[in-house]
Amino acid sequence: MRSELKQKRHKKLMRLLDADPLMSDLDLARELDVSVGTIRLDRSVLNVPELRERTRQMAESASSRLTSMRQEEVLGEIIELEPNGLAISVLQTNREYAFRHTDLIADRHIYAQAATLAIATIKHDMVVVASARVNFKHYASVGDRLIARSKVGTHKEDKYVVSVHTRVSAAEIFVARFVVVAVKDSETAGDGKER
Repeated sequence: MRSELKQKRHKKLMRLLDADPLMSDLDLARELDVSVGTIRLDRSVLNVPELRERTRQMAESASSRLTSMRQEEVLGEIIELEPNGLAISVLQTNREYAFRHTDLIADRHIYAQAATLAIATIKHDMVVVASARVNFKHYASVGDRLIARSKVGTHKEDKYVVSVHTRVSAAEIFVARFVVVAVKDSETAGDGKER
């Protein structure tokens, strides 16, 4: 009987991590109604690395598929990337992202995470934002972990519609719809003239 319960818990743990690989041990413990120690033991038995290691492995895998920009140009860490499909980035906020004298994260950082993720989702050498429609639904605070998910919708020729949803825990704080354009090499070649 006890073995069956453990097997069911292990299966549910794996389903939860498949759905959201960024769940912490504490989140998993709450979801499965067990202690954090039990989750750590279960992860050990199942050979599931801790959150930090899972994130690092995902980031390495995703960055190898990044073509439209360099990893250091992206605000946040891309942990999943299916070119021309979807992407996920994580931004752990701290005091440097806040408005002066407050704990509120400056809106420009939330936007920049979303915009750079929209660009990074497209498989092309050079991609720029042509337009954006944004909706800030709630604020974020210092210490919050912002998880942005992008998804490519329609595209025609060199234009792509990319939606980005940013959340803190389960709360959606930002939604954007970007039109991004894949720029041809001839358009980016410098001719030495000032514009």
